[in-house]
Amino acid sequence: MKKLSLILLCVTLNLNAMAVMPKQKSTSKEVVDLSLLDTKMNPCEDFFQYSCGNWLKNNPVPADKSSLYRFTEIDENTLVILKTILESYQKGQIDPPQKDAKKLADTYSACLNVSANDVASIGELRKLVSKVELLQHKEDLMTLVAFLHREGINPFFGIYSMQNPGDATKMIGVVDQAGLGLPEKGYYFDEESKAIRTQYLKHIENSLNLAGINDARELSLKIYKLEIAIAKFSLSAQEQQDPIKTYNPIGKAALQKLSPNLDWNKYFDGVGHDKADRLDVVSPVYFKSLARLIEKTNLRILKAYMVWTSVRETSAFATTKLQNEHFNFYGTILNGTKEREPRWKSCIWAVDSMFGESLGEAFVKVAFGNDAKNLTKKMVQDIKVALKDTVEKIDWMDDETKVGAFKKIATFNQKIGYPEKFKDYSDLNIDKNSWFKNKIAANRFYFDEYIKKSNRAVDRASWEMTPATNNAYYNPTMNEIVFPAGILQAPLFNVDSILAANYGATGATIGHELTHGFDDSGSQYDELGNLKNWWSESSAKVYADKGQCIVEQFNDYTIDDGTHLDGKLTLGENIADLGGLKLALSAFVKTQAKMNPELLKTFFIAYAQSWCGHLTKEAQHTQINTDVHANAKFRVNGAVSNLPEFEGAFQCKSGDSMAPKNRCSVW
Repeated sequence: MKKLSLILLCVTLNLNAMAVMPKQKSTSKEVVDLSLLDTKMNPCEDFFQYSCGNWLKNNPVPADKSSLYRFTEIDENTLVILKTILESYQKGQIDPPQKDAKKLADTYSACLNVSANDVASIGELRKLVSKVELLQHKEDLMTLVAFLHREGINPFFGIYSMQNPGDATKMIGVVDQAGLGLPEKGYYFDEESKAIRTQYLKHIENSLNLAGINDARELSLKIYKLEIAIAKFSLSAQEQQDPIKTYNPIGKAALQKLSPNLDWNKYFDGVGHDKADRLDVVSPVYFKSLARLIEKTNLRILKAYMVWTSVRETSAFATTKLQNEHFNFYGTILNGTKEREPRWKSCIWAVDSMFGESLGEAFVKVAFGNDAKNLTKKMVQDIKVALKDTVEKIDWMDDETKVGAFKKIATFNQKIGYPEKFKDYSDLNIDKNSWFKNKIAANRFYFDEYIKKSNRAVDRASWEMTPATNNAYYNPTMNEIVFPAGILQAPLFNVDSILAANYGATGATIGHELTHGFDDSGSQYDELGNLKNWWSESSAKVYADKGQCIVEQFNDYTIDDGTHLDGKLTLGENIADLGGLKLALSAFVKTQAKMNPELLKTFFIAYAQSWCGHLTKEAQHTQINTDVHANAKFRVNGAVSNLPEFEGAFQCKSGDSMAPKNRCSVW
């Protein structure tokens, strides 16, 4: 299964909404801020604490968040900009110009209108529940599942389309596991999640009661037991990272043989999938086991589970009471967030999730200039050259494999800022008075869009993130890196900052995404984006050994309560962090006629300060169990401690924590 590899601001504007200040204490717009340093800490012992200590002390995680990072400044300032845009559209002032201004304004207004949504959502949720309750025979179950999937509700499994790893010029439909209410299968079985399981069972009961479902206590236990049964044959988070094992293009006919008691013809007719046999089944074992489970499970329990899934997956935009119950479990219990964020913030991100390219088109007119785009392009080019130079020099890769690597580097594509052509939302209609109905309408819009893409030619101009998103990604089947305008803001990036700072922060991120093309997953795709082995056996073995060094390094790291990180789950991101920092450093050095040692320090501090941040203890555990990214402290210390250049810049002694005698090196 293809996985996008994700990496994870201050904009000076005269906006009325600037009066709404974020809780986070503002820091300098410069990428490197020396006031954030903890100069009492020896940088050779804990570089993260040295670089971020004062920031950490002055910026505790606020009650409405489960984490806080220095780059959260970008989100807070982006929210202010988007709020000003949306409020101007609400007033009929279409500035900046945007053809979807009325839809954006109505969507935002509907989300803010809590009382109207409380009334409307009761009836809309009741319609969904009634649809499930009308099911009388298992023979019609797949028709019902198809209906729910179009509404954005995913009991049992999900369906989507993606670029075909076997033929990257085409899209392919994918059926995948889904339908569990806990974040990952391990939560249903491991000892440390025992208390969470008890609270989850109570959460099911509470939610069903709030949704007006009879016999909530009895049904909640039956639902929970069914989810345990599903979890037993689900893939773990680590197993889902393997692109070979999760690519099984066996087709619809083979899927029907695999699960004969499920009527797949009814399902594919219901979702509007084309008649072609082509289909990727992420886990054939999952669907074979699921069919057996459905066959032996009482229809009443199956219906209760589908009712629960309908309630769970709509609670975030249903009545206020359901929203609060949803937040209490998923926000507070699982992630330690004590309060819900202000309504206007969540509504802005919700509008972005529905009309992201329309809102993003307005955003870039205000917040993203050509200077930023041009500097980013130059940095990408410099770092691509550094990657090519690195491959030429490494001695563990044979010539045959290097040929494949050079082809991949030569065909790397980049998208910076925003799409060349923005998405058309003409078919997404909005109700001014019902946030619930709008979310379901958006679910249908995007579901139908994905279904229609199956077996068609790939649209190489499409984006997987909105322009205002504070993140970036590498797409292995496109062999491209994508940097939305949202992440190219201070304090991660500033055209007025010195090159050492920009290369250390955003340059390392660019290198990170490029390195994903050669991490444990991306290295299995060729230059055209096809899932194809282009490695010699000898080079592949050395690469695996080098990766194992990083696995063991991160397995040794522990958070404050002694829980170890999962070096295997986070391997791809850790390889990308180390490789990206190394490439950015190489590219930066080439920009200097003569290297000033202080600039090297600035480069490394910029990298570390781009990751200043921390999480609640609950969120730390959720991250370790489910996230392919390691804790920020170890992303920083783990990468810099593997670079001799860091040891030299800070004059560390061999054997210091940040200058180990045995280093890991991949690229």
